[in-house]
Amino acid sequence: MATQTPSEAESSTTSGIFSPYAAQLQSSIAALRKGVEQIEADERNYVALQDTLETCNRALTRETIVRIGPRALVKAQVVHTNEIYTAVGDGYIIEHSAYHASQMAGRRVECMD
Repeated sequence: MATQTPSEAESSTTSGIFSPYAAQLQSSIAALRKGVEQIEADERNYVALQDTLETCNRALTRETIVRIGPRALVKAQVVHTNEIYTAVGDGYIIEHSAYHASQMAGRRVECMD
């Protein structure tokens, strides 16, 4: 029969004492890792959203010339071309241009870092 050194006996006793907590710690670590992965996925989504919105105009309206009939042209203003509704929290939604919505997405990415 082999004799245990003091450090081996101490580690087996220590692991026996903490074994009920080891499973709980492992599940907590797994939950935290999952939360970190979710935050990183949200950050990637905000960056993609910001890139998409930056391609749009900065104005909510656009001046144009509209054809009316075969020989008539009229100056007109096209509205609602670039409106984005953004959630600001607590169930409130506000209307922004795509540029301002892009800036908001950028600020949210900065907050996640």
